[in-house]
Amino acid sequence: MLTEMTTVYRKSIALYTFVESNAPTYLSTQDGKTAEQLAKLCHVSVDRFHRLLNYMRSLGVLLEKDDKFYLTEQCSSLSDPNSLETLHIKFELDSINWNSWAKYNASLNKENNKSAFEINHHEKFFDYFGHEKNKILKDNFDNLMSKVTNIMNEYIIEHIPLHNISSVIDVGGGYGALAKRIKENYPNIRCAVMDQYDFIKQESEGITFINGDFFSAIPSGYDAYCMKNVLHNWPDERVTDILKNCHQAMHKDSTLYIIDMIKEQSNAEAESFDLYMDVLLLGKERYQFELEALVKQVGLTITNIYKIGGSKTGGPQYVIEIKK
Repeated sequence: MLTEMTTVYRKSIALYTFVESNAPTYLSTQDGKTAEQLAKLCHVSVDRFHRLLNYMRSLGVLLEKDDKFYLTEQCSSLSDPNSLETLHIKFELDSINWNSWAKYNASLNKENNKSAFEINHHEKFFDYFGHEKNKILKDNFDNLMSKVTNIMNEYIIEHIPLHNISSVIDVGGGYGALAKRIKENYPNIRCAVMDQYDFIKQESEGITFINGDFFSAIPSGYDAYCMKNVLHNWPDERVTDILKNCHQAMHKDSTLYIIDMIKEQSNAEAESFDLYMDVLLLGKERYQFELEALVKQVGLTITNIYKIGGSKTGGPQYVIEIKK
């Protein structure tokens, strides 16, 4: 067991190298290439690349037939450079994130109060992505989040009772994918999105985009407030600040819907993602009792919890319904 845990990183880095070489874009389950053809297309050393291809074959990423390599059915999505799986590999295993894990041990020092990412790059995660030089990685991240959002939105809408509400705001809602999906299904609902933009207020596709900071204030007057994958980005004291602002913005009949992972005992996938959030952001995935305590602390109450499935990049996701 310990040997496998020690060496498993080899699989990750080999897979990342294979994807970064662009070799998968020249392959499919039906269209194969020889090692020589792929090496030429990817501008790499044929002998060494052949060894990488052999390893991908042994891992079940490729199969070999008549000296040609093909993507297996299970890994066929890698032929698309914009597939969720490709984007996930290229973002999570990029050296900018990967190297941060080397600082994880240092970040545990209780006097540090910095994420491993911040120790490694001397900047917080989201600040780092604000620089023009990191635009490609930021675009990969945004595209990945958009893919995850589009998958989750169908499930989210099924579990949020929207028939009897007249207005909804997605707090920290980015480009408005969830709000747009709501508007498509319920055109009479007044939809808004609040996030940090380079404008004050803007209308698009019937949706109001509002520039704001959820640590400062959240717009009032909405029947439903949504926050998807926001709270897990922050430590407990910052989550309390966000929830206080939600409480202040909500009227007596408003409902807050938090969409996030809930950790479960002995769920290795969720526990692993919890560490990932800690390394990048000092964020955390929480057990149900931890969420309940934070919500109760600001005078709110959890009234319902709906499991909506996995995000494909982490553990199971839930819609958590909260009232005053």
